[in-house]
Amino acid sequence: MNQTFSISRFGRLLRKYFTDNRGQLLADLSLLIGCLLVLGIIIYRGWPSEVKNIRSILFFVLGWPCWYMFTVQQITGINQKERAINYLMQPASQFEKISLVWLISGVGFVLSYLLLFFFLDTLGVAFVNNRHWPPDQLAMIREQGGLLKITSFFDGINLRDVPDSLWVFTAILHSFTMAFALFIRRYTLSLIVIIAFTLLLFGLIVNNFLLQSLTGSDTIRSGFPFAEAIAQSPIHKYQYRMVNLPTSLSSQLRYIVGVTAIILLYITAYVRFKEREV
Repeated sequence: MNQTFSISRFGRLLRKYFTDNRGQLLADLSLLIGCLLVLGIIIYRGWPSEVKNIRSILFFVLGWPCWYMFTVQQITGINQKERAINYLMQPASQFEKISLVWLISGVGFVLSYLLLFFFLDTLGVAFVNNRHWPPDQLAMIREQGGLLKITSFFDGINLRDVPDSLWVFTAILHSFTMAFALFIRRYTLSLIVIIAFTLLLFGLIVNNFLLQSLTGSDTIRSGFPFAEAIAQSPIHKYQYRMVNLPTSLSSQLRYIVGVTAIILLYITAYVRFKEREV
């Protein structure tokens, strides 16, 4: 098979995928809609200020595990011998086959999730902004300095309030899952989670070790590479100071490291996929 990308051939591969997996995809979509609906009803019934903060948590806390499980589900077929033979023997190049997995589990899920969350948030914002508050609750909201009106989660200001580390983890999630799911054939769902937490813990320890070595301080701590750190004052032992890299420098470093990691993980996934076909 010529290792090129043919749009017509990829289109046939995509149509066959939807035909063979239509029932499973509809079940996954229904489950995602149900989870969003149930959690949305609970969250958007709160006070405006609570809704504004908690919906950001909902976006990631629900999105991460759903995206992870959906990606593993798509690669499970390649890990199972009989299904893998049927998939790998299709008349398409290796690049087209791995691109299909990437398109469905990556772009397809992201677009579906963003669209569903947008509709949920639009309905939730309309409900909160047009809700009739009893006088006692209205007075309590105003005393606490809360807002009576909220804007869309996808408003530029709200998105800027989300910590950069969450976006970084989101960007790496798919490539990490694809790479390790192709390496681990059994107990994939649980083992990748264990590996991820182990790597996070190891990264945290190494990051703080490097910080302490470079600064000569035994008290400096940081929860994420190139992010702000907390250090104890050398004079006032009960006072702590925030240590930050220049904003432009820290953003550039996170961007370079993140993009490099994503590219390497996708390359690893592709190489592993080629080994499966051989």
